[in-house]
Amino acid sequence: MGDVPAYETPIMSMDEFNIGLLEKDRIPGLLIRSDENGFYNIGVQINDSEVVKVASATEEEAMYKIQFWAEKVDDIKEQYRSREPRLK
Repeated sequence: MGDVPAYETPIMSMDEFNIGLLEKDRIPGLLIRSDENGFYNIGVQINDSEVVKVASATEEEAMYKIQFWAEKVDDIKEQYRSREPRLK
């Protein structure tokens, strides 16, 4: 896994990422979580139980970052394709 670029934070479990309001169906594979303060976390689901958190955003910059990462979902999934799930 040394050739996989490091993103903002390490791989998280789906349960850990799901804290807050979660949207996951608008863009397949892209998870968007917001809290009551209008802060967004953006992640890519790489298997059934894990997410790579790729960005954080304020309400003002969220749409730009969501569009940016939406185009990279398939690339990120491919990078982690061979990863065995380690988190529950």
